[in-house]
Amino acid sequence: MKRIVLKYWLKKASILEWDKFPKKSLQMKGNKFEWFGDGKLNLTYNCVEANIIKGLGNKVAIHDIDKFLKIKSYTYNDLKKEINKYENLISKFTSYKVKNKNIMIHMSASIETASLMLASAKIGSFFSVVFDNLPSKAIKLRIKLLKPRFFFTKFKNKRFLDDIEDYCKKNKINCTIIIIYKKKYKVHNRNTQTFKDFGEKKYKYFKSNKKLFALFTSGSTGEPKGIVHSTGGYLLYSKYTCIKQFGVNEKSIVMCASDAGWINGHTYALFGPLSNGASTILLENPILILGKETLDLVTKKLNASIVYLPVTLIRMLKSIYKNKKFYSKNIKSIGSMGEPLANSVGNWFANFFTKTKLSIVNTYFQTETGGIISSPKYNEKFDGKITVGKPVNKYLNIIGATGNKKFEIKIKNLWPGCMIDTLNGKKIWNNYWENSFFKMFDIGSFDKKRRLIIHGRNDDVINIRGHRIGSEELESVILKDNNIIETAVVALNDNIEGSKIIVFYASNSKKNLNLSIIKAIQETFGDFLFPHDCIQLSAMPRTKSGKILRRLLRNIYLEPKKKLRDDISTMLNPKIIFELKNKLNDKKN
Repeated sequence: MKRIVLKYWLKKASILEWDKFPKKSLQMKGNKFEWFGDGKLNLTYNCVEANIIKGLGNKVAIHDIDKFLKIKSYTYNDLKKEINKYENLISKFTSYKVKNKNIMIHMSASIETASLMLASAKIGSFFSVVFDNLPSKAIKLRIKLLKPRFFFTKFKNKRFLDDIEDYCKKNKINCTIIIIYKKKYKVHNRNTQTFKDFGEKKYKYFKSNKKLFALFTSGSTGEPKGIVHSTGGYLLYSKYTCIKQFGVNEKSIVMCASDAGWINGHTYALFGPLSNGASTILLENPILILGKETLDLVTKKLNASIVYLPVTLIRMLKSIYKNKKFYSKNIKSIGSMGEPLANSVGNWFANFFTKTKLSIVNTYFQTETGGIISSPKYNEKFDGKITVGKPVNKYLNIIGATGNKKFEIKIKNLWPGCMIDTLNGKKIWNNYWENSFFKMFDIGSFDKKRRLIIHGRNDDVINIRGHRIGSEELESVILKDNNIIETAVVALNDNIEGSKIIVFYASNSKKNLNLSIIKAIQETFGDFLFPHDCIQLSAMPRTKSGKILRRLLRNIYLEPKKKLRDDISTMLNPKIIFELKNKLNDKKN
């Protein structure tokens, strides 16, 4: 990397509070690397104590909204006490001699989850948050990779907990299962105890490249990938992109509707806002944002100034509110995440909350990137064209073709938020690197203003009669019909045409919309593009992070009677599998 790039990030490191400020920016060790390796800091100090020292102790840090829409607000002083509870609890069951203090958190977004994440970071425990509705089989795969010393959960089902405990014993993993209540905890198969305050512990400072957390992403087959992030580089990127892309500051009230088990639930719902002295709203069940009562709660009672939503929820909001608006004088920034945002949906969202259209921080990122790598900025003028904007700065170079040609997205220069390791070993790690370029496995193109457009994953690009069309392009055309809530287009191999497309869609109308879909596609792309099949479902199969499982749709369509090979451990709505299989079997009978 050029020296000017390294100097830029070293200069930006000054936005964090360091015990020992780094002299070096990036150091390469083969195809592994470390950011600010000679620096020392504590993430939780940056997110909590530093704000208290600045005089923000009585300012709200977290508004916690549970699944019953009950709000409890915690100041920075309150949050410090909550962290202290869990820090002391962890210490109670371990000694300083114990090397493995890895922590698995099996809970959704809440004050308990946030406090555990911050407590883990404070004492230097490597942690991982997993979705709270994962089946035990999926959890055991993750336990196998993380080997946690503690498993924290709110789930009280004895059969489930016994299954996890038996698995740990069988595999010689010394894991203590702790069930969390509001004011109490229970060690599995032991009596419930009240939290006790054992006094505040001093902050320890850790090397910047110390492993902070792992997040597991699901593949189509095999084990989930354990993506590992560092402490200093990751925190810098979280704070930096919050400021640069969303305009976060000490006056901001952030509503990031993300599950805690997703990268945005770390970067933009917790660490980014708190490191900037902002307030954050944690919504235990993000789908509740669709209700008017929740929208009122977030925008009018809690006065959210930044609203960052999954595209799936934005599409659903559009289907519910259609021509209605939900104006809020407080909102200054809006963002979208998780899926490509269709033009029609984006233009509707741009002034759902405001009378004049806001720029949509339409984000491009992956778990591997640690945060946003490309998006429009909150203060840009909105011109009605939906793209993921330009890279967050000129030093993060996306390598691609000139003009509007499609290309496989690769990134030339490393950035501090980039993952530093994988739990699955060298083979998984090496898959991401190609001749010093970081591969994103996505297809993109640039518009005339050099703004990036995402067309989907490599295997979502459809080749028909020599025409390369991204699934996102097709889906955007279909979503112009207000009767269609969401859609997914997948391709099947065809010896003559190259590919044939299958359209899956969910509608708020009982009418069969197949003909109108075919007409819309052909009017846009031409007569050569004729869907092989159109299938209406009650919803698209998707993960809790909002990503539609297109590969799953393709595999079920090809072999509806066969047992699934796909990893569906993070799937939000598994009932859709049976609905789709029944429809396909009925068609063939």
